Amino acid sequence: MEFKPTVDFLKILSSPNTSLQYYLQTIIAEVIRVLNADRCSIFFVDDMRKEVWCVGSLDMEPFCQPWDKGIVGMVATEGKMVNLADAHDHPAFDGEIEKKTGYTVKGILSLPVKSVLNLDKAIGVIQVLNKRSSPKGEFSEQDAVELQKLAMVIGDSFYRQRYKALEEVTGHFDSEVQAVLDQHRERMYLSRQQSPAMSTPPEILRSLSRQPFLREHSPLQVEDLASLNFDVLEQAEMFLQELVPDILRHAGCIDNCGIPEKQLMAFPGAVFRGYRKNPFHNAYHGFAVYQMCFHQLSTIDTFSQLTATQGFGLLVAALCHDIDHPGVTNSYLIRLQDDLALRYNDNSVLENHHASVACTLLRDERTAIGSGLAKEEQVVFRKTIIKCILATDMAHHQSCCQRLIGCHSAQDFKATAEEDPQFLMSVCVHAADLSAQALDWEVAKKWEERICQEFLEQAAKEVEMGFTPEPFMQFKMEDMKQRGKLQRDFVDFVLRNHTHSYAIALFANFMSALILRFKTPSKSQARKSRWVYVKQTRAWGAFELPMERRIYGSDQMDSMAESDLDLLLPGMPRGEAPPQLTPRTVAAIVEGRHAEERAKSKESK
Repeated sequence: MEFKPTVDFLKILSSPNTSLQYYLQTIIAEVIRVLNADRCSIFFVDDMRKEVWCVGSLDMEPFCQPWDKGIVGMVATEGKMVNLADAHDHPAFDGEIEKKTGYTVKGILSLPVKSVLNLDKAIGVIQVLNKRSSPKGEFSEQDAVELQKLAMVIGDSFYRQRYKALEEVTGHFDSEVQAVLDQHRERMYLSRQQSPAMSTPPEILRSLSRQPFLREHSPLQVEDLASLNFDVLEQAEMFLQELVPDILRHAGCIDNCGIPEKQLMAFPGAVFRGYRKNPFHNAYHGFAVYQMCFHQLSTIDTFSQLTATQGFGLLVAALCHDIDHPGVTNSYLIRLQDDLALRYNDNSVLENHHASVACTLLRDERTAIGSGLAKEEQVVFRKTIIKCILATDMAHHQSCCQRLIGCHSAQDFKATAEEDPQFLMSVCVHAADLSAQALDWEVAKKWEERICQEFLEQAAKEVEMGFTPEPFMQFKMEDMKQRGKLQRDFVDFVLRNHTHSYAIALFANFMSALILRFKTPSKSQARKSRWVYVKQTRAWGAFELPMERRIYGSDQMDSMAESDLDLLLPGMPRGEAPPQLTPRTVAAIVEGRHAEERAKSKESK
């Protein structure tokens, strides 16, 4: 029977809420149905312990065995499929289980399961016994092809389920495998992670490519990871952890910096557990900045002048830049005379702490992903991480903008970057840290809601202690007009200065796109709090770099119809710098467009 996965089957596999037991039962039932097999067992491979675990079977309790034992062990270690007409004829066959259960094995089909993230290792084994429709129980070559198709479909979800299972086991039984943060945090165990994948025959790939659902849910390619359309908040946290080594691999860090595999497997889990569950400053934000830095490294030629060690340090700094963030600002900690403020003398308090926690993880032999570097390169690696994290302190924002403004062309910026590569890396991380409002509206508004929630939580703490919160923290979540004003001010006075200067530094000749769309946060607030997005972009090769986005409270623009705003879409002439888009200049542009339309109408008549 041909394997044709149903939508329900695929949804069960992909859902983060599917329990391991239900997940395994679903796969076993599908394998038995497609192959008309009498038995099916599923094994997880633990290459750290060098064991295989039987985690799913119709008639056996879970058990564990060395990975060099039996047909399963051979398939797990060699990563190759085995199809035997008579299992007893193979020297690797182990009859111990057969003796215990009384079940006689005839034909056996055993296939490694591999994730799509790596082409080398098996993360599991599917073993099928005794085809019912065959007198001798043997499986055909077509059966093997169908099982390969199924294994490819389940590979990514199998990886996540196995990861969670191994993490739980190591958390309970491996007390020695723990990440060291610092005295402000409780100790936490490290997750053990690997990134395997499989090489699949072309005919199977062609067969799978005909399934629309599978194409839609296919594993991420490097283009996806480097895209501005990658929505971090739509991903499961476990999946993001799996992507950490994938980005390092695509960036060339694993090959060029000798990252040890064991440490690479442990590092993402340690970092993610190092982040607290804040509304905004959490592991999702850390990964978002990491991914945005990878976007810049992948799409902007200027970064090609960095050494492999510098690029490695930049990415690690981005991932760890807010680790152990308490969800409050530096000024709050200083006002409270917190231990961290005292430790760092009120100077970049949180940033120093984040750098310290990151370096503590990197020093621990279990998470020392930089240990494969030469000694002198390790110094560069650590220095890069510390300086990049410290550069995320908003106290340095103005000086960063001023230096960018001093670069009047792409040539100036390139010369500055060659002279001071640390400046280039600091700008990169800082831009990524501020990039939430440079994303598409649907994504940007989710980040805006999160930072507002975090601000309100800090404000409540300050009021409780008798302090007056900062002005930008004095609002209510339901007050969309005030929230719109806060975001407008952030874009106008913070984001614009940096991204506009950064864009000019990167591209000597760029143009602006104009009013992108009218957005109404809620119908009841439509006239009171319309937000208008202005996005300045420049098509450059295969990608589009957001330059600037502005949000206007609609008090000044209520008189403008949506059709008027649509007139702005044609944009400005190529080669011209974008105008200062204020309500007055917007109105002037609209009036100019109306005049052009009237003139064209007269000519046509």
